Order: sequence, then C-alpha cells, then structure tokens
Amino acid sequence: MFKIALCALAIAPLAIVARRKHLRFEPVALILTVMFALFQAVGHSYEHYGTFRAVFDVPAETALAALALLAYTPCLYFVLSLAFSWADAASVRAAERLRSGERARFLSFWATAGILLLAWLPYLIVFAPGSFTYDGIFQMDMWHGFAAPSDHHPWIMTALMGCVFDIGRMLGSDNLGVALWVGMQAVVQALALAASVSCMRRMGAPTAVLAAALVFFAIVPAWGAYAQAFLKDTLFASLFCLYVTLLAELWMRSRRGVAFDMRSIALLAAAGIALCLSRHNGAYVVALTMPLVIASMPRQARVRVAGACLVPLLAFVLVSRLAYPAMGVIPSGKQETLGAMFQQTARYVKEAPDDVAEGERAAIAAVLDYDALPALYYGSRSDAVKATYTGNDDALGAYFKAWASMGVRHPGIYVDAFLNGCYGYFYADESWTHNTWDYRLYNYGSVPGIEDDFEVSYLFGEKTRGAVIAFCNWWQNVPLLGLTGHCGLYAWLLLAAAGYAVRTMRWKTLFVLVPSLVLLLICCVSPVNGYLRYMLPIMAALPLQMWFVAAASECCGNVRRAAFADSDRTKPSCATPASRRSRRENLAG
Repeated sequence: MFKIALCALAIAPLAIVARRKHLRFEPVALILTVMFALFQAVGHSYEHYGTFRAVFDVPAETALAALALLAYTPCLYFVLSLAFSWADAASVRAAERLRSGERARFLSFWATAGILLLAWLPYLIVFAPGSFTYDGIFQMDMWHGFAAPSDHHPWIMTALMGCVFDIGRMLGSDNLGVALWVGMQAVVQALALAASVSCMRRMGAPTAVLAAALVFFAIVPAWGAYAQAFLKDTLFASLFCLYVTLLAELWMRSRRGVAFDMRSIALLAAAGIALCLSRHNGAYVVALTMPLVIASMPRQARVRVAGACLVPLLAFVLVSRLAYPAMGVIPSGKQETLGAMFQQTARYVKEAPDDVAEGERAAIAAVLDYDALPALYYGSRSDAVKATYTGNDDALGAYFKAWASMGVRHPGIYVDAFLNGCYGYFYADESWTHNTWDYRLYNYGSVPGIEDDFEVSYLFGEKTRGAVIAFCNWWQNVPLLGLTGHCGLYAWLLLAAAGYAVRTMRWKTLFVLVPSLVLLLICCVSPVNGYLRYMLPIMAALPLQMWFVAAASECCGNVRRAAFADSDRTKPSCATPASRRSRRENLAG
C-alpha cells in the first residue's frame, strides 16, 4: 500500500513536469505500465492466496488490483515517458562526445575493479573462507567419488571447482580450497563488471551514469553475498556479463567501420564456449541470440561472427554428447526441463483428483509418483515433485498426451501452477522475502544420503555473520531501496529497455538484450520462483544493456568515422571550454 499511495501522490507533480517538457504520447510506455500494474495485483494474489482467482473472488484483492491500476499506471507512465525523453537526449549527447573525441572523466578499468573488491571485502572476510553451499558440496561429492559423476551441474565446472578445491587440500586445508575458489571468482566478477562499466564509458556514457553503475555493483548486498559463495552461479553471471559486453563492443566497432580483427572474434568465441560449458542455460543463450547477432552485423563480417557463435555450440555438443559419456558422466535427467509441466500435473492431481481418467492416471504414474504428488506439490518450488521422476523416458509420450487432455479440461489449474512458479520474477515488492540473498550466507551440512570427509567451517562466529545477514535483510526491507534485492525490478527494467528499442525502431540493437530475455524466459520455468541467484546474470549485464539501447543507434549513426579506441584512459580534448559550451547550447536548442 505504501508504494500505491506514493504513486498516487506523485501523479500530479509528474503530469506537470511532463506537460512542461511537451512530452508526446508514448504507447509503449502505457502498455508496459499497465502490464506492470496487473502483475503487481496478480503477484499479491499469488503471494497471499496462491491463485489468480483471488483477484476476482476476494473483495480485498479486487480493491487492491483496482487501486494498483489507478495509481501505478499513470504514475509510472509519466516516469517511463520522462525516462524515454532523457534517453533521447542522452543518445544525442553521447554522439556529441564521440564526435569530439571526449570521454567522461571516470575511474580506470583497474581502479573500478579494485573499488568493487574493496566494497565486497566485508562479505569475503566475515564469511571466510566462504559459504560452502549445498550445490557446491554436491559437486565436490561427485568430484571426490562420494556420489556418481553427473552433468546435473556441468561437469567441466565441477572439475574446475574440484581442482581449485584440491589445491587447498594439498596445502593442508579444505578451508583453503574454498577460499581459493571464492577469491578467484570474486576477482573475475570484479573484472567482468568493471569491463562493462569501461565499455559504457567508451560508448559515450556520462559520469553520472557510470557512477550509478559502479554504486549499484558496489553496495547492493547481492554482489558481496554471492561473491563469497562456493557455487557455480557467480562465475556464470560474470561470464554472461563478459559475453554481452563483447557483443556490444563488436557491434559498436562494426558500426564505426573499425575492422574486425581475429582477436575480437576469438575472444567472442572463447567467451561463448565458457558460457555454454559453465551452465546449461548458456547454450540456449548463445543459440537463440545467434540469428539476431548475425543479422545486426555488416554483411562482410557475418560469416566470421557466425563462426564465433557456432564454435561454442559445437563445443557444447561435442563435450556433452561425446566427451562426458566417454568419461562415465551421467547426463542430466529430462526432469530438469519438464519441471513446470510436472508442477501443473501435481496441482491438477491435488485440486481435481476426481477428474483424472484411469488412462491418464496410469500415464502419469509411469513418469511420477502419482500418489505422492498432492502432498509434495509446493507452488514456488518444483524440486520435490521432480524428484519423483521414474527416469522412464519411453513413457513420456503417453504422459504428454495425458497432460494435454487434462489441460484442455481445466486450463485454469495449469495457469495457476505456471504463474505460481514464476510470478516472483515480475513481482516487485519489498515485503516478499521468499528466496532472498541470505539464502547463500551460511554453511550447509552434508548432502542428505551422502557421507563425505570435508572439513569446512567459518573463521568468524555466528554472531558476527548474523550482523551482516541482518544488514542484508534490513536493506531488502527498506521501501524502494529494497527492490534491488528482488527479481521483479530487473525484469521490468529489462522489458523497459526492450520497449525503448521498439519505440525508437532500433531493431538491430535488440540483439544485445536477447541473452537476458532468454534467461528471463528460462527463469519462468526454473525450479524455484523469484530466485535472485537465477537473476544474477541479468543483473550483471543490465546497466550496460540499458545504456547500449539508449545510445547505440544515435552514436553509430553520427560517428561512423570516429575511431573506437581500445585504451581506457581519458584522452585530452582539443576542444576549448567555450566550444564545448557552444555545442551544449546548440544541443539544448
């Protein structure tokens, strides 16, 4: 209610500002804000009742939905329209900077990375050697032979983590092994984020935008929290950010007529390989981004860019289909991709058990533990239902037919099950504390059913760690500021960036958003609802993507002859203060 009241009070002042600026009608902004308001109402309904039907059946929810539409839509419409107007002007100013050879005065790449590491140092110290998470322990169980090797977590990533962990073991301490991995991934994360900020600077971003990106990466607790966690996702987020940065750099170079050297192509291919092999999602990102990337590049460069995109996919297929089976690594089960469908089946069996035909029941029972489904179903997490998968892939055909016939009879149940598993990725509310970042700020015990010999423990006591966790939770509950700890904020910022590209008909710039849009779609069918860990890659790339969409077209349309310098140092400008003032006055006019 606080945000609804705040938005209602802000409508009149924002309308006055918009009128003074003579803003035109923005249909894209209106569509996005209506969608946002509807998702907030639906999200609240799922948070408290687990169904969208509460919006229609519960008077309080109906009233809240009406208030959300009346307050959010006009307020955020004006906010987004003003943001679009600012982006229009910012793109012109960026082109002006690039034409004149100027760059914003800002920190160097190494200074930016150093500041980020210093900002995360409290988390790295207080939680030293690092949180030995459930996924990380399971990967080490597989690496050390306590569990069968599986590609459930990409085996190459497991091997890399295991080798680093073993170095610490050889030096006499499991704690040291965890600390070595955590230290390495923190440095890689700092370098990747600093590279994205430096790329923004080369694209003409002003000092204020660069400072905002740096502050976001430095102070939002998620970055420090995941920097100290022993798991694969932090490194994947860094590689994802690097991949998006290289795509943006390559496109900007091509639009300025800078020749494509083999070093740039090789870097893109290497980043793509690392992305595909560090997490299964990476292959979907590279494959689905490839057509737009190729289409957006100049014709003379498309063959080389296509090669840089195809090589990672070829490497992924060879490793997963040939190398892993030869090494005895068990492939990931089909249940990982069918979790959303299994959730729909479980909810159907729970809510309409009398409407399941005998043949449908037999088809489901051949794939899942039919009798256990009602008790195991939990709307925001599919792990319990997936765990009952029998592994009988041959029975999936009959299951799909049963799934389809049941969905035709009760589509509302399927809609409820799907949205109940993903609404948290679009629901922006500080009070929603499900799956917050403190989920990774503690040690797990051994994986159930597996006995291992790891000896990992925190150096500081629970009281000291608890103080940092309390700070994280306090941050997350601060009005508006706490939204930085929720997935919904980043999903809507990403959609707003896509909307701006559509609004300005900068179709070729959309390719840089596709990697994040693919991950957002994958989040919608992921096993956990509203999980910040799954949103981390999108968060990492978002500042660069938003600036790219705002500035790329105008910059590239006007500075085709300007050199896209590789150096990250600020070049001295030959323009006098008076000439710069004159350009600004002309721009304002």
